[in-house]
Amino acid sequence: MKVAKIEEHLTDSQLDDLIKEHKTSYNIYRRVYLIKMVKNGDTIKNASHIVGVSRKTGERWVKDYNEKGIDGLIPDYSNCGLESELTDEMLEILYYYITHDDKGYTIEDVRDLIYSLFKINFSYNHVWFITRKKLGLNYGKPFIKYESRTEEDLNLFKKN
Repeated sequence: MKVAKIEEHLTDSQLDDLIKEHKTSYNIYRRVYLIKMVKNGDTIKNASHIVGVSRKTGERWVKDYNEKGIDGLIPDYSNCGLESELTDEMLEILYYYITHDDKGYTIEDVRDLIYSLFKINFSYNHVWFITRKKLGLNYGKPFIKYESRTEEDLNLFKKN
């Protein structure tokens, strides 16, 4: 079996320190552990099997480490997922409409608003995510406004 060559970016003790440091970061821990095993004479195939990845993935990790050092072992998720259909400017417009209107918006109302403003049709769940997570808006329980209440009524209410 052919043993892969590992560049001397880090010593064995530095790799041990990284393994200890990243014990809670499962992705980095496995990558550093695989590098240490291959560096100490194990094959990529066997080391990959032990850490639970395919041989190809193990080869990619070794290649990334040899080219970039420890930075090559840090996962890069920057190109994952789709681009948002709503730009930051569109989100600001939507936020303005929702917060500067006395109407109490439901998720369906926001969904209709997005379609009327931007001609984008989202699912109920996605609109919920946009309003709750991206815009930071919470649900509010609607209460009737009693504008004709007197001060005496308010004090009575507070006592009870």
